[in-house]
Amino acid sequence: MKKAIASLCLSAPLLIQAQSAHAEDFVPDSINVSYGQYLDLVSGRSADYTNLRLGITWDWKKNFYQSDHMVLSSYFELAASSWKSNLTASDNPSPDGKDKATAISFSPVLRMAFLPDASVRPFLDLGVGAAYLSEKDLEKKKRSPINMGGHSQFEIRVMAGVEFGSQRQFELSYGWFHYSNAGLHSMNESIDFHFVTLGYHW
Repeated sequence: MKKAIASLCLSAPLLIQAQSAHAEDFVPDSINVSYGQYLDLVSGRSADYTNLRLGITWDWKKNFYQSDHMVLSSYFELAASSWKSNLTASDNPSPDGKDKATAISFSPVLRMAFLPDASVRPFLDLGVGAAYLSEKDLEKKKRSPINMGGHSQFEIRVMAGVEFGSQRQFELSYGWFHYSNAGLHSMNESIDFHFVTLGYHW
């Protein structure tokens, strides 16, 4: 009995420490806001969407690679975005296409940061994740909408930017986001945006 009590007393601090570390994993490491516009990559399609996006991220705590010139790391991002069409009645928008949509996404993102010791550090982000889109058909000019095929989509990103600040706590980036379903649904017309993103890391 005494041995059991002693073992419990010795293991309790380790258990508390493990639980604390586990709880810290759920605390986000940064927040970001983005402003995006529809990117016309599909010929013959006339659409005009504004995209406002809010994201929170969790850092992968270990670097995959580090040298004097580059750091290869990763993070996970959970984001919500609001899409709004800027077409008016004079544009003759598709009647079945929705002029508003909401997207929720979760993505692992790989970051290649250069000049690791510089106060201003450039980086490149590459990510592929999953997204849920509230609408299947999005508004564009003429009768047929942009048919996304379904609510489940993939989110692909390529972003370039810089980290800056006394602790490199700020970041500013610009790049491309792509949404499509990769053949999960019978239709897959996709949509693209270009974004400017401002982030803060604590």
